[in-house]
Amino acid sequence: MRRVAPFRSLRALAFAFIAAISLATLLTFGAVYFALLGAIDRQVDKRLAGESAELLQDNPDVVLLALRITAESHRRDSGDIGFLLVDARGRRLAGNIAPSAPIPLGISTLDRGAGILGLTRGRALVERLPDGSIFTLAAESEPIDHHDTQRVLILALGFGAILLLVVLGILALSLSIRRNIEAVRAAAEAIVEGDLRARVPVAAPGTAFGRQAGAFNRMLDRIEALMASLAQVSNDVAHDLRTPLARLHGRLALLAEQPGAAPALHDAAAESEDLLAMFAAILRIAEIEGGDRRAMFVPLDLGALVTDVTESLEVMVEDSGRTLRLGTLAPAPVDGDARLLTQLLVNLIENAVNHTPPGAMITVAVAAQAGRAMLTVTDNGPGIPEPDRARALRRFGRLDASRGSPGHGLGLPLVQAIAWLHHGTLELADAAPGLAARISLPLAP
Repeated sequence: MRRVAPFRSLRALAFAFIAAISLATLLTFGAVYFALLGAIDRQVDKRLAGESAELLQDNPDVVLLALRITAESHRRDSGDIGFLLVDARGRRLAGNIAPSAPIPLGISTLDRGAGILGLTRGRALVERLPDGSIFTLAAESEPIDHHDTQRVLILALGFGAILLLVVLGILALSLSIRRNIEAVRAAAEAIVEGDLRARVPVAAPGTAFGRQAGAFNRMLDRIEALMASLAQVSNDVAHDLRTPLARLHGRLALLAEQPGAAPALHDAAAESEDLLAMFAAILRIAEIEGGDRRAMFVPLDLGALVTDVTESLEVMVEDSGRTLRLGTLAPAPVDGDARLLTQLLVNLIENAVNHTPPGAMITVAVAAQAGRAMLTVTDNGPGIPEPDRARALRRFGRLDASRGSPGHGLGLPLVQAIAWLHHGTLELADAAPGLAARISLPLAP
């Protein structure tokens, strides 16, 4: 069964309703107009048939019929009827009309083209008599000049007023629905940006929209409470575990410094330090996802920041056997937190160092296009297969190929959290060969 594509927007739906109602109104207007004309024509035809039957009563000969026509044309109650009697040769015998062209036999409609004086629209009844003569009756169906125009105008005003009210009602309903949808969308976007306190305004609690907004707000209240509880539990666990881990690390470090300490103590101290770093990263991500750091945003040049960070890391990268170089650096003014953006770039460069072989080339570039600042860190290492890129962005989402590399699987998630805080995105793409990590941030106005 073929599916019908739904309307893509509320505006399209509203205009579709307006178009449908306009078409229905137009068709109704035409139906009423032609029904009125048909009713008038039937009344005129009935009158012509009655007049014809009266004149042709008792089958009069031509002379008697001509006398009847002459007498009838002078009567007041038949003064709006035209008569014409012609013989078989077309010679006029009696009557008060002179059509410009022969009128066909039977019932027909006349207009100004018939050439009958004073007639704008009417009906005609033409009969052939036994002796071959032609008897014609014509009556005006528009007794008042321009009556048809006035009738069309009255109908147009009536149906136009109805159509106008319906269109205004649809537009008002569409505007009301759009405003409520915009309010819900604004609240949803604020929540996506990290403001869990955003709610939908409730202007009229007793209406359907008001009850819907109230239900939506209660849902948001519940979500906020659950998220706050989850965040509190996570923070408490992280803080509570970090304190004993810090003590453990301190004691292991002291023991490892003692003369004759077993190598296992050095390994244990290193492992405890990694655990502390992991908990610090988890707390850092939670802090960033809270969105409070946006209050500290300041205007800065992303290109200048990238230059400073890259130059400071150049020696470290070279010591690891890789090469770090600057690519194109376009001016890219953004609003942001310099410390967080520095950490973002450091994490991307460290990720490239940890997952590329010695001799790899790491390139950092900045571009500005379509209102966005594009920061790209590219390497020519093995890269990440496309099916695994989403997993690489998840917390602790370490790939099989990187199990032996340093890290906890939190570097890229932290980068993604910082990009989100700056209203940006992180994309992992194929550098052919290698990996291209692209950060897109909005340019400052």
